[in-house]
Amino acid sequence: MTQNTFMLGGKEFHSRFILGSGKYSLELIQAAVNQAGAEIVTLAVRRTNTKDTENILDYIPEHVTLLPNTSGARDAKEAVRIARMARELGCGNFVKVEIMKDSKYLLPDNVETVKATQMLADEGFVVLPYMYPDLYTARDLVNAGAAAVMPLASPI
Repeated sequence: MTQNTFMLGGKEFHSRFILGSGKYSLELIQAAVNQAGAEIVTLAVRRTNTKDTENILDYIPEHVTLLPNTSGARDAKEAVRIARMARELGCGNFVKVEIMKDSKYLLPDNVETVKATQMLADEGFVVLPYMYPDLYTARDLVNAGAAAVMPLASPI
């Protein structure tokens, strides 16, 4: 039987399961990676290492690709700053761009997301933008250099 793989950002993956790390215990994240075969794990740079005794990176195996997100960013400039910080911290070149001006409804800002995607793609990031579903914006994101788009309410 042929193994079904896919390429993203120049890397080959065997699993399409992208594990979000928010709202889970660190042990559960580790178990999900080990038992479900997750090869990509998101992590919010702003919420990493909130405890003195635990580090989320200690629970994610070395072979797993980190997908830091820019959660909390209000505009493209802030998202780019967070992405650069994640890369400097050793998280690699993958980034999930999340920009939300509206803290009540948490809907993605497509205009700022396109701007951030363009800037980050130009710097060599593998950009996976989180967007409000709109075909024209999806096209603009791909043209800006997005490796894939992640529409609101779709499974990641």
